[in-house]
Amino acid sequence: MSILILGFPGDVHIHAVRWALDQAGADHQVLYTPDLPQMLRASVRLGGGMLPTASFHCARTAGKTGDYDTVWFRRSGLSMRPPSMPDADWTIAERECDHHIAILRQHLAPNAYWVNDAEARERAMLKSPQLEAARQCGLATPDTLYSNDPDEIRRFYAEHRESGVIFKLVHQSYWHAQASGARHALFTTQLRDEDLRDDAALSVCPATYQRKIEKRYELRVTCMDEACYPARLDSQSREKTRMDWRSDFSQPLVPQRVELPPQVEERCVQLMRRLGLAFGCIDLIVTPEGDYVFLEVNEMGQFLFVEERAPEIPLLRAFATLLVERKLTRSSKLVGSEQLNYAAYLACGDFDLACAADGVHHAPYQVPGLALEP
Repeated sequence: MSILILGFPGDVHIHAVRWALDQAGADHQVLYTPDLPQMLRASVRLGGGMLPTASFHCARTAGKTGDYDTVWFRRSGLSMRPPSMPDADWTIAERECDHHIAILRQHLAPNAYWVNDAEARERAMLKSPQLEAARQCGLATPDTLYSNDPDEIRRFYAEHRESGVIFKLVHQSYWHAQASGARHALFTTQLRDEDLRDDAALSVCPATYQRKIEKRYELRVTCMDEACYPARLDSQSREKTRMDWRSDFSQPLVPQRVELPPQVEERCVQLMRRLGLAFGCIDLIVTPEGDYVFLEVNEMGQFLFVEERAPEIPLLRAFATLLVERKLTRSSKLVGSEQLNYAAYLACGDFDLACAADGVHHAPYQVPGLALEP
């Protein structure tokens, strides 16, 4: 039994999970898709009355169709441009690399257990189908508008003036001011009258507008198959995190282990099934009245920060179990011992060694999403 991990270099989740799989005695390999085209060599063959077959080799790793029982699709890293390749050539080659990686994924492990299935992943990355699926599962959802039409945005704002309206982007965005070195991030923000005056500003970037939901606290629910691991985040305890619990880098909120009401837990599991996901991180609001309101599910959300600050929640060990056993329930026996935890991984020094090895054996990778300013 072998596990294939798809991602990119320098990802602490990948290296921590690989360490956990080593502790559990599970065979595994990693395929960094950004190694194409500089280092990765991959082929897909069809014809002759045979089923399609795929194969790859890169540095110290090689694999082919049929080698893997489980695939963890952690991230789809972008292809990295070879040094000195002209702009025009890379425009063409980059498109072909993206397609090549897509068909490699399609044929490399067609019968494996995927976390998550590529097609389900693409569907789940669209926020509006998430909200509709959550509603169909019985979860409350906020009134929502996706728009770049200034008239529609102002109309929505007027309808919900009493409760308020929040603004957010689908993709988390960061800016780096190169002159000063300062870094900025855009988090969920409450909309104001003055934000609606400029048609150009409203129309140039489509955004998400939602009726503001009053919060008692928030929940980060890490779902793995049929097991849910909820963590409470007291975002209303300080002004800086009231709109967005992620927004205080200097003093991150400390998650607390809690239990979900059975009905809410069942609805979360039902939502994951409806979306076709084996893993996902669901964000919920708990209102002052005790209602549970669904915001979104991140199909491959970060989860180790929860265990780092709340070590009683065994997320690393549970995730390793999901990959090894290809299922997980509340009653599942977790692989390894209690010493298989994120604190032990951080203490062992493996991450620095693994990142150093990444630098030697793989193409340099620049994570997308950082906007540079003069």
